[in-house]
This record gives sequence, structure tokens and C-alpha cells, in this order.
Amino acid sequence: MARHASSLEQRLAAIIAPALGDGGPFYEVLRPPSQATVKETKKDGYAEVACTIPEGHICIQWRFEETGRFLFLRGDKNADGALLFIGPDDRIEAHIIECKRKVTQGKWEDILQQMRWTLYKLLALAGVLGLSIDEVRLGTAYRFDELSEESSPNPTLGKPTLGGTSERTPGEDQLSESRLRQLAWENDEVYLPGFDGVFRHIKIQLDEDSGRGVHQTPAPRSRFARQL
Repeated sequence: MARHASSLEQRLAAIIAPALGDGGPFYEVLRPPSQATVKETKKDGYAEVACTIPEGHICIQWRFEETGRFLFLRGDKNADGALLFIGPDDRIEAHIIECKRKVTQGKWEDILQQMRWTLYKLLALAGVLGLSIDEVRLGTAYRFDELSEESSPNPTLGKPTLGGTSERTPGEDQLSESRLRQLAWENDEVYLPGFDGVFRHIKIQLDEDSGRGVHQTPAPRSRFARQL
């Protein structure tokens, strides 16, 4: 068993649990053959993503619904899934997953905001536990893609960024901003304010009728995978 894995539950019990008081745990430690399940329970947009846990790994699944636990962070947005995977070599991957029935321009911007604030919270918790996140992967689970087009925008327009802000030259209009966000979706390369470099983004296609899908984790390493 990995060094991190063998002592992790002791640290969770000693550091995290006492701070919760009567609020109860907002994390769960999972091992194979169990799966982490990320859900969106709203009736009109129900989604359920089964996240595999490879042999030799453990997974901490966090639930950030109660944002009052993070008063030092002004952003109150949370992604549906926040997972830390610890491998047998002590390598730690963070996976952040948001579920949406449809992905549109406006919803894609909201998704990235949710991912940004969830990553801040994961980094804060990892620091408290004495863990160092080696890699971050972002994922969007959806039934319908209304953002992609047959032809991508011109990549020379600039880097896609989060939340409607980018390094634009004077005179660029709002359409350019929308095209940059679309380019981020189509190329699966995302930049988040406050973080350097590019994050790998993974599309998770859900069954259109049931809203269920599968996310293979940890995924094979890629040149697009963001290392911290």
C-alpha cells in the first residue's frame, strides 16, 4: 500500500472530521472494486457518472454542497464531482467533473467557473492533509452538445479563458470571446484564471435517455494533462 494511502484515513479522522462538528462528513474514502459516483439529481437534468477506481488506487470523494465550510473563498460555485486519486506510487490526481444536460455557450462559462472554485477547494484540503496534487483533469458530462461546430474558430484569436475575460486587444468584440470559449471546448484545452498553463478537459458523453455514463480514472497521461 502506498505511503499516502496507508496514513490517509488517519489524517482525515484527526484533521478533517473534528473540524466538522455536527455537520457530518463531506468526504468518503473508496477502494476498488467500488466506484465513485458523481450525480446531478435535478429531475430535468439527471446525470450519473460512474468513475472507476483502478487496482492499487484509493479515491477520496468530496462533497462541497455546503460552501460555508470555505468562508475564506469568496466563490460559492461547486462542480458536481471532486475526486482525489492516490496511486500505488503516491502520485495524486485531482478529477473535477460537472454534469449538464446541455452544453451551450452560457452553460460552458458556468461550468468553468464551477471547476475553478472546486479546484481551489481541493488544493486547500490537500494542503491541510499534507498532500501534493501532481495532476489535474477536468471533465464535463452531458447528454447534448450545442456548443461544437463543424469548423473550429481560428486558433490565432488567442487563448481561451474562463468567465468571459481574456487577454484581448482593444477593439475585439464579444463574439470573439464566445469563439474563444468554443475553441476551449472543442480542443479540450482550458485555461483558468489564477493558474498557469493548460488543463486537460475530458468530454463524458451520457446516454441521452438515462443520463448515465462512465469516466475511466485515472486516465492515461497526456501532454495536455496539467501538472501542478
